Amino acid sequence: MSQITYSSVPAWARPGDLAETTTPAPTGSAYLLVGVGSVDEVLDRWESDLAPRATTRITGDVDSAGDALAEALSSATVGVRVWIAADAGAALQLRAIALAAGLEDDEIDVLVAPETTGEIDVFCVHCRAVNRVRAQVDDVVACAGCGRDLLVYHHVSRRTGQYLGFQVDAETAPFEPAPQEVEA
Repeated sequence: MSQITYSSVPAWARPGDLAETTTPAPTGSAYLLVGVGSVDEVLDRWESDLAPRATTRITGDVDSAGDALAEALSSATVGVRVWIAADAGAALQLRAIALAAGLEDDEIDVLVAPETTGEIDVFCVHCRAVNRVRAQVDDVVACAGCGRDLLVYHHVSRRTGQYLGFQVDAETAPFEPAPQEVEA
């Protein structure tokens, strides 16, 4: 049984939690609206609701949107807010970029679009490889780095947006055959 309720996985990224579909409260002076996947309707609504406030729209895959977000935040001023609409894995990565730039949790709003599905990054504690896979908490995935079967654990790094993965049967000693007697 998963302990996800007591984990570092944000409530909006947990399986089964409903996405908030309303526009977040406009508390900033400028907005970076970041979208990954089929979220144009959400971004259009946010832009309309924020008019005439300054908005910058960033879209693309998680890597290109992340690069553009980091670039935009490098020259941002006090009062900027980041609103993210994406699948949970992409949203975690984009949130990590915003946190690394110095934003606080209350300056970031996330909408996990229910019609989007995506991949998550799973960090292997054994070989340090990052595996981008379609999975969720408590799934078992193969590590591309070391080949171990990794349990996707209910821990997400705020710094990287990656889930923790460790060998699913790590507590079980591997089977070793009995040594053969050698005749002299």
